[in-house]
Amino acid sequence: MLSRHLTSEGVVTYTRCACGEVQVRVQPFTPGRVVAASCGEPRADPAAPGS
Repeated sequence: MLSRHLTSEGVVTYTRCACGEVQVRVQPFTPGRVVAASCGEPRADPAAPGS
C-alpha cells in the first residue's frame, strides 16, 4: 500500500501492481462493490451482454 485517505465518499487506497503501475481503489462507506482502476489491458465483463 502506498497511501490511504478518507474522503466524503469512502476510503481511497493507492497500491502498486506487480507490473509497476499504481492502482486506485475506492471502498464506499455504504455496503457495495469496491471500485478499482486497474492496470494493463481492459478485460471484458463476463456479465456484459454480448460477451
